[in-house]
Amino acid sequence: MERLCDVRAERLVITCGPCDRRGVYRIDGLRQRFGDHASVLDVYLRLTQTCRYQREVGSRQPNVYSVGCRAKLDTTGTAAKGGLPSRT
Repeated sequence: MERLCDVRAERLVITCGPCDRRGVYRIDGLRQRFGDHASVLDVYLRLTQTCRYQREVGSRQPNVYSVGCRAKLDTTGTAAKGGLPSRT
């Protein structure tokens, strides 16, 4: 699953334990907002950028006593009908 057009579910769910946040996003809404062929990683980073534990990509990892963003990505719902073919 590299691009939004590869996702065969109705919703994308992002949960983060340290900040106790949860977001449920409809795939068709994400496709309208970011484009059909947007990278799932880019969408994930944009949706989790307000987490206070998020760090810049490539920055040093937190030590064992620091808290880092632990947002997890999951899908729910049945396979969406009429999915788009990936360009990759």
